[in-house]
Amino acid sequence: MLKMRNHKQKLLLAIAVLLFPFMAIGQKTNYYIKDATAKDQQISDSQLPIMGTNIGVYYEESWLMNFEVQKRLHDLKPGIIRMPGGSWSNELYWNGNRVRLEKESYIDKQTWDSTIKAGGNPIAVGFDTSRYHNGLWDVDYKGYAPGFRIKNNEHELSDYHGFTDVLFLHKYIQSYGCETMVTVNMGTGTPKMAAEWVKWTKQRANYARQPFDVKYWELGNELDGDWEVGHFLPDGSAMTAAEYIRRYKIFTKAMKAADPSIKVGGSVASSMELVFIEELIADTSCPIDFISFHAYPSHDNDTDFVKMANEAAKVNQAVRRIKDWISKYRPAQSNSIEIALTEWNIKVKEDITTVDIRNALWSAVMIGEMAKAGVDIAIQWDLFSTTPTGGHGMFNPLDSTMTPRSQYWASYMWSNYMQNHLIATDLNAPDYVWAYITQGKGGYAIMLINGSPTERVSICLDAEFMAKKQQANKVTFSEKQYKINPKTLIPIRSEKPEEERVMLKKGGCVELAPQSITIFQIPQKI
Repeated sequence: MLKMRNHKQKLLLAIAVLLFPFMAIGQKTNYYIKDATAKDQQISDSQLPIMGTNIGVYYEESWLMNFEVQKRLHDLKPGIIRMPGGSWSNELYWNGNRVRLEKESYIDKQTWDSTIKAGGNPIAVGFDTSRYHNGLWDVDYKGYAPGFRIKNNEHELSDYHGFTDVLFLHKYIQSYGCETMVTVNMGTGTPKMAAEWVKWTKQRANYARQPFDVKYWELGNELDGDWEVGHFLPDGSAMTAAEYIRRYKIFTKAMKAADPSIKVGGSVASSMELVFIEELIADTSCPIDFISFHAYPSHDNDTDFVKMANEAAKVNQAVRRIKDWISKYRPAQSNSIEIALTEWNIKVKEDITTVDIRNALWSAVMIGEMAKAGVDIAIQWDLFSTTPTGGHGMFNPLDSTMTPRSQYWASYMWSNYMQNHLIATDLNAPDYVWAYITQGKGGYAIMLINGSPTERVSICLDAEFMAKKQQANKVTFSEKQYKINPKTLIPIRSEKPEEERVMLKKGGCVELAPQSITIFQIPQKI
C-alpha cells in the first residue's frame, strides 16, 4: 500500500512538472500603479497645458455653425484656438479692403462649384487688379474686407480663397471665451501686413465694436519645410535660420510697436527636429515670449500602438532641448518663455489610424506626455478634415451627423475628468499600458490606457492618497463607445464615455478592457 502511494505521488509530480508552464501562462499577472515618491525623479510634477484646436478660413461657415459641432467644442472647454489655418498663414492677405470686392467676398461653395462646372472662373471678377504693384497688393487698411490667398512669391492670385474670413474666425473664437493665437504671414507677407492686423484687433473699439483680445502671435508656419509658400526665397534658395531670424526681428519690431503687450514667438518648426529654434533662442536681440513647434511623431507606416506611443513620448526630449537652450542663452527668461505645440496629431499621413480608436488611445498618451514634458500650450490639428482615407480633423463634414472622431474623446476625457496638476507616477505594467495621475481641488484622477487590441490587463491601485476603502467615479471609453465603418471610415458609434460609481480598495486591482481609456476619479481622504 505504501509503495502504491509513492508511485501515485511520483506520477502526480511528473504531471505537475509537465503542466507547470501552461499553468503559469494561464495565470493573470497583477501589475500596479503608484504615485511616485519625492525621491523619484523620473517624472517631474507639472501643470496640464492650455489645450485647444485649429480652425481655418477654408472652412465653410455651415461647418463651424453646426449645432452639434458647437456643442461638442464647448464641451471640450478649449483654452485657446489657433487661426487662420496652417499653411494658409503663409499665403493669406488677412485684409482685402479695396482689393477683394464685396460682391465676391462671401461666395458660397455651391456657387463656386457651379461656376467651375460651367467652365467659368469665380475669381475673374471680384478683384481690383489695378491695385497690384511691384509684386504686392495695395490693401487699404483704413477699412476691412475679407482677405484673399496668393500662390507664390510673385503674389499671383490663387483660384480658391476659402469660405470664411478672419473677422468671422475672430468672432467665433471669442464666442468660446478662450485665447486666440494668430499665425501671421511671414512667408510671403510684410511687416506692415502683420502690424496692421495687430492694430485692427485693438482699434475696433474706436468704431463702437468690441476689440479682439489676441495675446499670442506666431511668426510664419513651418517655413523650414519645402511644401510651404515662402520656404523658397525669390532668388530660388531655401529658407535658412539666418533669414528666418532676420525677418522675425523686423516683423516683431513692427508688431510690438503696434501693441507692446502682445506675445510673439516662433519658429513654428515642422517637427521635433526643432529646425531654426536653437538659432532663434541664441540671438538674444530677438524678442521671444514663446517657442512653438509641431509634432506628428509616428511614421507613415506605423500602426502598432506601442511603437506610436513611444514616438509620442519623444516630446519630452524635444522640450528638454528647448529648455536647455533657453537656460544656456537666456537664463533670465528660463521661467518666462512658454513652450507651445501649435499643431499635433498622430502622424502626417491621414490613414485609418487617424480615425479609428487607436488615435483616441494615442492622443490620451500624447496629452499626458506633453503635460509631463512641461508644454504650456497644446493645440490639436485640426477641427475638420474631409480626407477620404482618414483625417486629422475631430469632425468630418462629409458625415452629415458631424459625429466626433476618436481623437475628440481623448481630449474630452482629459478636459472633463482629469485634474489640472500632473504628479509623478510609478507604473509596473506591460509596454502597451500607459498611466497618468493628476491632482486638483476635486481630488485625484488616475488615467489608465490599455493599447492592446486583445489583452485584458489587471492593474492594482496602490497610491498613497487612496483610503483603505472608498467610492470613486469610474469613466471608461472603449470599443463599446466607439467604432468606425471600415469602408467609409465614418463613425457608426461615437458615444460619451461610460460613468459608474465603484468601490475601490487601496492595493486592490481593476481590470482594463482591450483598447480602452479608464479614469478613476478619487476624492481626497477626509
